[in-house]
Amino acid sequence: MLFVDILRALLDILGSLLVGLLLLRMWAAGIGMPARNPLAHFARTLTDWLVQPLSRLLPSRGRIEWAALLAALLVTALIVAAKGALFGLPIPVDAVILGSILQLIHWALTLIIWVTLIYVVISWVNPLAPVAPALSMLLRPLLRPIQRLLPSIGGIDLSPMVLLIAIYLLQMILGRVAL
Repeated sequence: MLFVDILRALLDILGSLLVGLLLLRMWAAGIGMPARNPLAHFARTLTDWLVQPLSRLLPSRGRIEWAALLAALLVTALIVAAKGALFGLPIPVDAVILGSILQLIHWALTLIIWVTLIYVVISWVNPLAPVAPALSMLLRPLLRPIQRLLPSIGGIDLSPMVLLIAIYLLQMILGRVAL
């Protein structure tokens, strides 16, 4: 049983990293981040092997990189199916599809949490860090509406905290839906 738990943990870790990079790639393209930006370049370089073949079948439209989304969904589906197989359970296709969508949403929300936390730490420790503008650009569409409702208090921007609370609530709701 320990071996199965280790394999399941490795699938979760490696899968969430790969899917996180695919979602970061799609997010960066969606907000119009230049491909030469170090963060966007990093995500593209590590995921091109998977996205490039799919982009021939499903080309980008506007700013949405559909091939990256499809890749993220396929990888997530493989991980959900593999985790079920580790327990020796036959998983119906519809359960794999629903489980994959829920897992993909969960990983997307987790990516936003990590980007927000890194952004907050960097803004306090080293606001001139090379990655700071990229993180700010990624979070701007999510933080700006909150900042309109909740201005800075004493020079401190509380919008990242509000965003984190909202995402935690969404993850809690998603967890209940998944039951």
